[in-house]
Amino acid sequence: MVKNLISRLSVLIVLIAFLAACSKKAEYTHVIPADVTAIAAFDLQSLHDKAGLNDKDNAAAKQKLIDALKSGVNAATFQQLEKIINNPSESGVDIKSPVYLFSATSFPYTTLAAKVNNQENLRASLDIMVKEQICQPIAEADGYSFTTINGNSLLAFSPTTVLLIEVSGTTQTEEVKKTLTNLLKQTADNSIESNPGFKKMQKETGDVTFLASMAAIPEMYTSQASMGLPGNVNPRDVMVLGNLSFEKGRIALQFEYFSENKEVEAMIKKSEKALIKLNGNLLKYFPASTLAFANVGANGTELYNLLLENKEFTNNVTLARAEEMKELFGSFDGDIAAGLLNVSMKENAATFLLYADIKNDKVLKTIYANKQSLKLGKGEELLQLGDNEYVYKSRSMNVFFGIRNKQLYATNDELIYKEIGKAADKSIKDTGYASDMKGKNAFFAINIEAILELPIVKMMIGFGGEEYKMYATLASQLSYLEIGVDENGKSEMALVLKNKDINALKQITDFAKQFAGM
Repeated sequence: MVKNLISRLSVLIVLIAFLAACSKKAEYTHVIPADVTAIAAFDLQSLHDKAGLNDKDNAAAKQKLIDALKSGVNAATFQQLEKIINNPSESGVDIKSPVYLFSATSFPYTTLAAKVNNQENLRASLDIMVKEQICQPIAEADGYSFTTINGNSLLAFSPTTVLLIEVSGTTQTEEVKKTLTNLLKQTADNSIESNPGFKKMQKETGDVTFLASMAAIPEMYTSQASMGLPGNVNPRDVMVLGNLSFEKGRIALQFEYFSENKEVEAMIKKSEKALIKLNGNLLKYFPASTLAFANVGANGTELYNLLLENKEFTNNVTLARAEEMKELFGSFDGDIAAGLLNVSMKENAATFLLYADIKNDKVLKTIYANKQSLKLGKGEELLQLGDNEYVYKSRSMNVFFGIRNKQLYATNDELIYKEIGKAADKSIKDTGYASDMKGKNAFFAINIEAILELPIVKMMIGFGGEEYKMYATLASQLSYLEIGVDENGKSEMALVLKNKDINALKQITDFAKQFAGM
């Protein structure tokens, strides 16, 4: 049992050392192919510091680990492991340089690449793993040394570079070994250093930076993703660039789309025009306890123009119906806001509310005048309640909708319908995320605190046992999740914690220690 524990800890220690990050230009990056489909760089020095692993309150946990090792290994092995625990760079890997996780068209294997700072120390670290029967003895190949770990990972290293490659079976391992000789001899000109997207990625700041193309998406999904793209544009030309940062009280993920293809770039710019800056005039109608909220600034005309780029739409919609769609989209000009207000065990389990700025009232009148074309099913009917006010009835729910004061509304709650146009006593304007909407073109929020207060959620936690209670304890540290898109098409997703004074990663680390009983 002790030996098994030591084996696992040895692997963990060595692999943690391999996950280093974040210098921008180093020779070892030349092994990464130029045609990467996805790549991420980790700044583990920053992550290590933000997690508080050097803090005094973690010293006891580190000593427990050292004491556990001392009783289960020989003196030489213990000496090497103790050095690595106290100073990870003793593993032979430069922990102040980047680690890259990548896959490429020409090298389609999930691979970690890190910089070697001392090859002899690296061999010593691997020797520990060999003794613990975690990996095979180190062997030599043309230009590099290698070992296999548990039969599904190939670890190869040269004097400057170490690669950890996910492989499957002996055949694939042999194929990779043949490729590695040329890969390790690559120069900057035929490596990722020549990739324009990688150059953009190097300018990103964050604990993790990343670049991915739609080439990383399986073929069966790219055909769906291509909907809305011009016919001669390859969706694989679209790239996603971004970064992940751990901050005080929040975890922020920022990303944007870009392409070296001029037609794709033009399409991206056109889609950005379809969204306009939020004016926030609809926030007052939604209570602060709204569970999930979405707010979009819509330019209806540009949205319709974007729809015209969709081949499925242009091929399957008649000219007359296209004109109706054009009028429908064109009537929207301003904010569209929708909220999930409640979830219960009643017949109408989810209560929603929608408001939208609208130019005219022609849309609903046209829909009602042509309600026969809606092909309502059995038990369904569309009734007029007043001037431009309607209700759709079905066996499962009633939806009240209409237009008042140039604002379209819809809800499936009759009590809310009777209060349409009346501001909530305490609205979303009073929430913590309201200020984050300013300057955005689109915004989405999930109120985690409000969700945890739902009777149905409390009941599930109460009957769910210890596992559910653990998840509830973790969720209780969270406040809300938000996603915003600015006028330049840049998006940010942020998970906001209740404690705003301590770095989010340290809070996560402390929770993990508590859960592990450390």
